[in-house]
Amino acid sequence: MEVLLFGLIAEKAGVDRLTVDASTMQELRNALADRIPDLGGLSHAIAVDRCIVHDNRPLTGSEEIAVLPPFAGG
Repeated sequence: MEVLLFGLIAEKAGVDRLTVDASTMQELRNALADRIPDLGGLSHAIAVDRCIVHDNRPLTGSEEIAVLPPFAGG
């Protein structure tokens, strides 16, 4: 599945998108931690189909996945 990266997360990865194989959110988190230097030390959220997700749900591979740095509204 394609994962979109934004802000400091994209800078650390050196790209604005990655292709990752994962069938659950936990597998996705593990794969991202392996591919993005210091991801565990960066504040971030993962959005699935434009909704922030915290649980370990299954993934089909057709979702829109984004890794987002902290942001402020205005």
